[in-house]
Amino acid sequence: MKFKSSSFFLKIAAIGLALSFGVSAYAEMPREELVHAYHLLKTANSNYAGHRATAIKEVEAAGRSLGLELGGDVSKGERQWLSDKQMSEAQRLLRDARDKLETSDRTRVARHLEVAIKEVDAALAVK
Repeated sequence: MKFKSSSFFLKIAAIGLALSFGVSAYAEMPREELVHAYHLLKTANSNYAGHRATAIKEVEAAGRSLGLELGGDVSKGERQWLSDKQMSEAQRLLRDARDKLETSDRTRVARHLEVAIKEVDAALAVK
């Protein structure tokens, strides 16, 4: 009887470990979130009264300061609703990255991220 119960608990522990790994495996690190936000901002379709462009410049400055490679293939053009969704996701990623960055990184790029977030907020208000 002891053997069955310990085997049962080992199986439960293994399942729990597998599930916890699966959940954490999809979480982006703060630097990855900045790169992801950059790509979302870059591929958004609308100009958003210039706020999108200013947010992009600030994220680029933050990326340079952190030594990130933000470039790469960026496709252009999509419908406005998708563009708005991308901007909203970029907004979430920027806030999340700002809050999760290590203190030394946060200190270096705080001003750029705050301006970028402010510009995305303003862009979404334009719609």
